[in-house]
Amino acid sequence: MARAGASRKGFFTRWWESQIDRQFQIIVYSTIISTASLVWGFMFLFMLGGATDPTQEEYMIPFSWTCLILGGIVAFYTVPEFQHYMGQRSVIEDILSLDSRPEILRRRKEAEDAADILGISYQSRLMGLYLEFDIRGGKRYKVPIATSRGVSLQSDGSLTSRISNWWNTSDSRLSLWLPGLPSLRQQNSNRSIIASSGSVLLLLLWNSNFGIVTGSSGSRDHTLDVSAYIGGVEEIHYLAPHYDSVSLLLMGFMGMILWSTTPMPIPDEEE
Repeated sequence: MARAGASRKGFFTRWWESQIDRQFQIIVYSTIISTASLVWGFMFLFMLGGATDPTQEEYMIPFSWTCLILGGIVAFYTVPEFQHYMGQRSVIEDILSLDSRPEILRRRKEAEDAADILGISYQSRLMGLYLEFDIRGGKRYKVPIATSRGVSLQSDGSLTSRISNWWNTSDSRLSLWLPGLPSLRQQNSNRSIIASSGSVLLLLLWNSNFGIVTGSSGSRDHTLDVSAYIGGVEEIHYLAPHYDSVSLLLMGFMGMILWSTTPMPIPDEEE
């Protein structure tokens, strides 16, 4: 009977169960991509008027409808799962930051349930916590043992010190949100993201506020309207300052990426 029940499982169900150690990463990436597709489709078709603008490139309208529909369908299923996984991640991060052995033992089942869901990365850190506090039963997971908590860089509270910690961190918010990408824990990778996202954000801000296009007067005082450029509109340059919806959306996105490279704060030890 058990064999017959197993044979009734569909291909997707069998594949999903085989990805138990990567389910968290799959949900995170699927949520990001589907939400971005949904936002793009909605922005282009309804806010930028792409659905009714005859000047748009032919491929842009079906592409945007595809993003809107498929992104909406995928996001409908993945966003609730994403919230569930992030809730479990919050639970285990809270437990991993504990310094009280009795409290860790009290919340042990919570931690192990969350680690079961979140995969190898958090299982390794949980085993590291057990080893650190000499908790028996630390062989539950056959995984390499990792440090249970990040090593925080010392800061004297000054702006220079905070910037230095940010530039030198290997425990950014992004690396903890996406534990399936170990390269994000490398300083050079985080620095590259800081430099690239910061540069794009600065360029967008400068373009909107001061302009990057030379106008008829010979001064570089005209803004490139990104929305109009994408939409294929003939007039794409406007006297600065000028703001368009796509530029504002990109500014928000790049700002979020830049913020995600900052060090993940470690909860202060309770007195």
